[in-house]
Formats: sequence, C-alpha cells, structure tokens
Amino acid sequence: MSGISVHMIVKNEDSWVWFALNSVLGLADQVFITDTGSSDKTIQVIESIASPKITLSRIQASSPKDLTRARIEQIQRTQTEWFWVLDGDEVYTDRGVQEIAKAVKASYHGIAVRRYDLLGDIYHCQRESVGQYQLLGQRGHLVTRLVRKSAFPSLHLVHPYPLEAYVDQEGRVIHSYNQDKWYITSNHLYHAMYLKRSSLGSNLPMFNRNKYKVETGISITTSPPEVFSLTRPQFVPDPLSRRTLGYELVASIITPIKDLKRKFI
Repeated sequence: MSGISVHMIVKNEDSWVWFALNSVLGLADQVFITDTGSSDKTIQVIESIASPKITLSRIQASSPKDLTRARIEQIQRTQTEWFWVLDGDEVYTDRGVQEIAKAVKASYHGIAVRRYDLLGDIYHCQRESVGQYQLLGQRGHLVTRLVRKSAFPSLHLVHPYPLEAYVDQEGRVIHSYNQDKWYITSNHLYHAMYLKRSSLGSNLPMFNRNKYKVETGISITTSPPEVFSLTRPQFVPDPLSRRTLGYELVASIITPIKDLKRKFI
C-alpha cells in the first residue's frame, strides 16, 4: 500500500485521460474521479480501465464553485496519508512515478512536480520562460500535486477554479511556509493542456478558459511516458502522432508575434 489517493476532475478529456490514469494507477491505492458533464467519450474511456481502485462519480458543474465543491468532497473522502491531484491531461513517466514513490516515504509535507506544457505533439513544449510560475522559491513550469493530508489539520480548499488554493486551519496557503518540507521533482509530467483534449474538437473551453495553442516551442530531449506505447482501446487516439506541416507553418508565423507581445507585457 502506497498511502496515496488520486483526485481527478474531468470534463471532455477523452484524448488523454486513459494515459493519465494508467500512468499513475500502479502507485495509487484509490482513485476518486468526478466527471462534471462530459459529452464526449470520457466516461467510456474511464470505464474501459478495469480497476477496483477507481471510483467514478458524475455531476453537472454549472459554475467554477461546483468544481471547488467537488475537490473538497474528494478531500473529505480520502482516508490515505497522501492525496495526488491529477488532471485528465497530465501524464507521468515511469521514472517520475518512481521518484514520487520515494519522496512520499520521506518526511515531506508535499510534492511539487515539474511539467512540460506540450505544443502540437508530445515531442515539443513551451519554453520555460513563457507562462512560468513562482513556487517554493523557484520559477518555471511546476505545480503542487501531492499533499500529505495529516500534515495540515483542517485542510481546506478556497477560491473557485482556476484559482484554487489549499489552506490549513489558519487559512495559510500550505506551500507558503515550511518550504523545506516540500519536495520538487527533477522529472517532468507531460501536460497536454494546449493540445486537442477531446474527440469533439480542439477548442472546448472550461468556464471560458480556452487553452488550445499553436506555437513553435522547443524540442523535448527526454524519453516520453512509457504509457504512450501501451496497447490502448481503439477509441483512444494515438498520442505518438507528430505535428502536421500545417501546424508547423502556422506556428512559425504566430510564434514571433507572440514573442514580441510578451516583451511588452
């Protein structure tokens, strides 16, 4: 037993959710999934994974606050020492999972994970200097993903999506203090936020957040997640397809314009 429960909230994620779940399922004790109103094959994809670890709930989320309530319910249902926030477009490598497995056995309070924000395919990502975050004293593409629940009495979630923050009983954001108790991975997860996430189309917004992007980016030099090479159901798309010539052409035109705008913002 790893002492880890996975928390996932999805809506129209049928392009990547199979890979996301299978990349972490081996380490998880439980997986709580809340679907907030998918109209594509997301439910079918999840149900194709025959694992007793998975508990799937379905709600209709009509506002960002509904997502916050769903995450709070997942925290309340968690009986394990740790919980692991996993989006339907986040895929881990085996080496990344192994690194996390070692870290949860130490005395850390939480784990932040580095990520590749994919552009066009799984072989390219956004430059680290673009859209970077400041977390635990570092800048870059990283995000809080695992929390030791017992380290934070009365752990709670505040603010609606996409500004959620985990706070303790005193209302302090949990990664804002005792930062030496947090582990930052050296391995990256593969984040498909900017790719086509649903068979229904590339541009399905979540509460007005349209994430699909066309940019050149940079090449990823490490090996992709092993789960991308597993035998998958026929209705799950091939993740190994490379960017089209049309994408490359449009990206070559758009990227210099975006870079110029970033210099003045």
